[in-house]
Amino acid sequence: MLPRLPIRLAPPLAGVLRGICATALPQSKPPPQPLSPSDLDAISALLPRLLYAGHVPAAGRLLSAALLLPGSQDGLPLDSLAAHLASLPTLSAAFALLTALRHHPARPSPLLLASPLLGSLLSLRRARDASSVLRWLCRPDSPRRPDAATYADAVEGLCRLEDPRGALAALREMATDGLQATRELREAVRDAMLQDARIEEAWALEQAMRQPEETGKLVELIDKLLSEWEP
Repeated sequence: MLPRLPIRLAPPLAGVLRGICATALPQSKPPPQPLSPSDLDAISALLPRLLYAGHVPAAGRLLSAALLLPGSQDGLPLDSLAAHLASLPTLSAAFALLTALRHHPARPSPLLLASPLLGSLLSLRRARDASSVLRWLCRPDSPRRPDAATYADAVEGLCRLEDPRGALAALREMATDGLQATRELREAVRDAMLQDARIEEAWALEQAMRQPEETGKLVELIDKLLSEWEP
């Protein structure tokens, strides 16, 4: 675990952040103003420093405060933040920030951070951690389940990393949400199963995925395959 180091801000940056947090507090008048480019730059620079130094709660409070202001969801570099989180040795900081979003009063979509985080983890070949992020999104208390693009990235990426069991688990959640796999995704799942020497299962899955009106049968088939999979 990284040591918790003190962070000292230069006076101009500290003043900017005090202004951000003050603006984010509930007010009757005037309405909150959007973050300025300099505010966005300050937050972008500070969030990774806080996380690296082990000040995860402070990073969560800063991100939560910023997301209360207009335009912050489009202006904050959440893709870069996700890439930084994926580079850390564990996902504790990532899940702490995702939990902060889950309890945020403005209820921003966790996909803003979770989708690029999942993609970054897959690019780093961290299949198990990517599956953990997807499971977090699919929990019963999740504020927002994955969209079609996030599911497709997860299934295709896990197939690419030769994790057909993880890909099947992602495909099951996708089918449960009534989302149909594209031809490219069907072929990726089929080929991953074939590479794992599961020939009959591969063809049965592809046939089931071709019938979107039979979602229940696809889920049942995947459940059967997962239950028979060797640990």
